[in-house]
Amino acid sequence: MTMAGLFQGLFQGKPNRPDFTPDMLPKNRYELFFTTLKLNFFNLVKLNFIYLLFTIPLWVWLWMNYMVLLNLITTAADAQAMLQTVSEFFTQGQFTLLLMGLVPCVMLLGPAKAALKYVTRNWARDEHAYVWSDFWDAFKANWKQGLALSSLNAAVMFLGLFGLNFYAVMGSESTLYVVLQTLLVVLLVLYLFINLYAWPMMVTYEMRFSDILRNSLIMAVGRLPFSLLYLLITLVPVAICAFFPPFVLYYFVIGYAFHAFLNVSYTNGAFDKYLNTRIEGAEVGKGLRKEEEDEYEYVDIDEDEEDEDEDGKRP
Repeated sequence: MTMAGLFQGLFQGKPNRPDFTPDMLPKNRYELFFTTLKLNFFNLVKLNFIYLLFTIPLWVWLWMNYMVLLNLITTAADAQAMLQTVSEFFTQGQFTLLLMGLVPCVMLLGPAKAALKYVTRNWARDEHAYVWSDFWDAFKANWKQGLALSSLNAAVMFLGLFGLNFYAVMGSESTLYVVLQTLLVVLLVLYLFINLYAWPMMVTYEMRFSDILRNSLIMAVGRLPFSLLYLLITLVPVAICAFFPPFVLYYFVIGYAFHAFLNVSYTNGAFDKYLNTRIEGAEVGKGLRKEEEDEYEYVDIDEDEEDEDEDGKRP
């Protein structure tokens, strides 16, 4: 095998899959999730590596600020001085500088995140997608809306974290700031819910950017328990990383792609229920066994040919 062939096989995968009969298709979305996850597990690792390239500026900037904070902590004389140092990091200009550096890093991820959602959406529907070529096709097709959403995310992140930090500092002076901080947390969580639906919707439907945000808000509120459950699942690895930093390797290996796959597996079902049934010609339940297929009878052609009579007619 040539190097070109090896590279193509590594990032594009094998387009040929074994033939499936309708009775082998998953009956529900739980079966579909685990079946497609098993089929595409190593493809998710490859896809994660491609997306990881776009996160390099983000990780470098976070690492630089982490080292600054770590250096300040190690120079502290005692525990009280250490707490004072951490407090000064978040109340003085260093934290604002951290947020300002995060803005372009988050904006850069937009088109790549749209491509990530597109490829994983296809896999979650048991549709074929090449790791390399389909990623770049989706990147080019959705870069404008992807950049718009990531820019909005960056602005919300900056204002939200800056506001939370400000209200935390001022909370000791008035309970009003505590109330405002609580309200801001609720709004930020709601915005995270919007992101849950906005990215898959962007790569699935031809919609204006404003319609994507509006429909995502409606679904975020309408399916609030499921949105909250997904957010909690997403935050578990983040919490583990906070207490056990080496776990960050999870994101370097498969974390980004797996959470995207989990995201679109859920939204595929939500879109089927609330959007696809209202769109003329839209297929519902891609990858799932249809009711009319329950009566499907598999015919082995080779065996059936043996039963033909001498005139070549089947009995």
